[in-house]
Parts: sequence; C-alpha cells; structure tokens
Amino acid sequence: MVALSLLPFFLQFLGLSLGEVLGQGLCGSALGISEAEAVRYGLVSEYYLYGQLFLLLLALKVTYALGLMVLRFMYPDQDPPFALGIWRLGMGLSLTMLLLFLLTRTLPLPFSTPLGPAVLAPAPLDPLSLLMVLPEPLLVGLYLRYRP
Repeated sequence: MVALSLLPFFLQFLGLSLGEVLGQGLCGSALGISEAEAVRYGLVSEYYLYGQLFLLLLALKVTYALGLMVLRFMYPDQDPPFALGIWRLGMGLSLTMLLLFLLTRTLPLPFSTPLGPAVLAPAPLDPLSLLMVLPEPLLVGLYLRYRP
C-alpha cells in the first residue's frame, strides 16, 4: 500500500522532464512558478488551481504513506490500536483523489473570482495523469480487502 500511495508523487516528476511527451500530470501547471508570479503575469487559470489541489492531495498521500511505514516499525507484530482511523484516512484520500480526478476532467466546476462567479473548464486528459491515478482503484480494492 505504501508503494502504491507513493507512486503518483514520483510519477509527477516525469511531468517535469517529459512534459512534451506524457503531459504535465495532475499538478504540472502549479509546479515551477509561485502563486504570486502566476497572479502577477496573469497565468492563474483553472489548470493552475487544479494543479494546486492535486499538489496538496499528493502531499497528504505521501505523508500518509510515510506514516504507515513508521507505524509498521512501531507495531511490528500487531495492528496499532487506532487501525480503523488509519484505514478510514487512507480510504478517504484514495477516494478523494479518484473523485477529484473525475470531476476536474469531466465537469466544468464553479469558482469564485474577483469579478464574480465563473465556471472552470475541464482539465485536459494526458497520459501522465492517467498513470498517476491508475493506482487509486487498486488501493481502494486493497483497503476494502484488508479492512481492520
């Protein structure tokens, strides 16, 4: 589970180096430029905002995966006493990733701007994004199979 949770984080680095071939990935639009620069140069788009959401989600998933490794060292022979909470957190992160991916790739989402409400266009579907979200259904299956 740890390796599958870490995989999208490491795959995102392919978007930095192979962006022309595979696409920018889930959060490629938000990498390499600060929010202040993006606002200053008018680069804030729906893809930048979607990238920030996925960047936050990937950071949470990496933290969760590293926490799982630490807990395995702390409780080598048994499950921790709060295993159900850990399971719920992992299941929630994976389902959130899947849901957010489907929403941002298929539906125009509402967003508040200084000029009023706007509708954000769906993000483009690139091969790297698909590779990054591919482990999530497998993770959900593993979570359902090994529920405490």
